[in-house]
Amino acid sequence: EKTSKAPPVTILVTKSPYSTELASGAVAFASACAHAGILTRVIFMEEGIYAVTGNHRVPPDSSVYTIQELINAVAGSENLHFFAFTPSFQKRGIAKDKSLNAVLDIGYPGLGKIFFYPPGNVQAEHQRVLVF
Repeated sequence: EKTSKAPPVTILVTKSPYSTELASGAVAFASACAHAGILTRVIFMEEGIYAVTGNHRVPPDSSVYTIQELINAVAGSENLHFFAFTPSFQKRGIAKDKSLNAVLDIGYPGLGKIFFYPPGNVQAEHQRVLVF
């Protein structure tokens, strides 16, 4: 496991997935960061939690991907980790879609760990946090 000097990127997806293109843009941006060798974490929270809830569909003849198809397509990339903030589910009385194995549940302790403790394989003194 190699060490990176690039500060990690943490992306908070806070907006509903289809009202704007912010959620899919966040996933695409995260994928690009990870591909460039930057440790990247995406956390779905607040209204962004709807990106990982329910079963999203598009018309059969559509060339558009759902946000969930996008997540599953890039999941498993080295340096890219997806999380869903469980208090956001609880507040809305909803649950994560079972097919999204790549999106791990995270609560307040895990969120604190991401924000305040540097990952072991990164030698940067800070991280970049982006809110979508």
